[in-house]
Amino acid sequence: MSEESETHDKQESDTMTSPKLGGMSVVRDVIRAHYDLGEVEEPEQLESAHQRRHRKMVVRTSKGKFLAKTYKRDPVVLDALRFQHRLSDHLARNDLPVARIQYAKNGKGIVEVDDWAMELQEFVKGESVRGVSTSSLTASSKALGRFHEVCRDVPVPPRDARLWRFSEVPRESFQDFFDKAVEESSDAEMVEYCNDIAFFLNDAAEELSEEKRGLFETGLMHGDWHGGNLMFRKKKLVAIVDLEFAGDGCYLEDLAYAMSNLCIRTTMNEEKMLLRTNILLDNYQISRSLSYAEQVALYYAVGVKHVTTVSYQVPQLDGSVAGYSAAQWMQRLAAQCKWLEEQAHKSRWGE
Repeated sequence: MSEESETHDKQESDTMTSPKLGGMSVVRDVIRAHYDLGEVEEPEQLESAHQRRHRKMVVRTSKGKFLAKTYKRDPVVLDALRFQHRLSDHLARNDLPVARIQYAKNGKGIVEVDDWAMELQEFVKGESVRGVSTSSLTASSKALGRFHEVCRDVPVPPRDARLWRFSEVPRESFQDFFDKAVEESSDAEMVEYCNDIAFFLNDAAEELSEEKRGLFETGLMHGDWHGGNLMFRKKKLVAIVDLEFAGDGCYLEDLAYAMSNLCIRTTMNEEKMLLRTNILLDNYQISRSLSYAEQVALYYAVGVKHVTTVSYQVPQLDGSVAGYSAAQWMQRLAAQCKWLEEQAHKSRWGE
């Protein structure tokens, strides 16, 4: 889970349940009353998804299978949800796959009952990206470029500034990560790895400074573009999910998250990193070309996002992330950041 996701979890932890939202039969009866779906079975909780932001249930009906989500009936929460519905419809009209919203009999996408509210989405059968393949990376990259292109004229809501994880790694998170790595290994190389990362982050802060951000294009961004939010079936991208973090931002943020998660995270092999990033950039730029400033800054943004995510996750997951300990991650991050800095240098000087 990303640090952005955790921020939202803390802000919206009270949106999942309601004092008046009882058992599954209550949800079933509301669906029967407000939707034209024929026979409706009692919903089942979706066990594979975390339920902290909202409650998620699978609902089987005569007209298909749906995902029900419940929220606190709060004007701010529901206004954000309406934007997500408009965005979902816009993406679908532009041939980007999404989990379509099921509208109620009154034509609305949200049903409000007492102090809670509910939406229904198409239940998409598929799996999130678990391993990086050429086909999944190609499809993901094309979709991200298309997402940015077709959403240029969509009214953009403001985005919480606390989600800005673009120019620097939170010091407290990185310190906790370093402390954990030193506990695991007294090897003097740990300090050297840490210093290498720190030098990279210092250069990144300069390249991503507030003054230079004016050179980067902004607009409607997804805000959480990673393998877990891209659903595939038989190598085909069938749904882009989790539009909760979409809003005004820098396209470089989406690209940095995508590259960190899909190209860099799982390897230190330079040939693999180069191949994957080339696939991502080539396919993304079919729809939207990067400026010179963005090409140089991108690799620093990837490193910041990558180090931020690992620094946050290591203490949260008891020191082991994706099968690697804090000490192992320190070594991996140092190598990955070194490669990213080399790529930024090549982009700057056209090598």
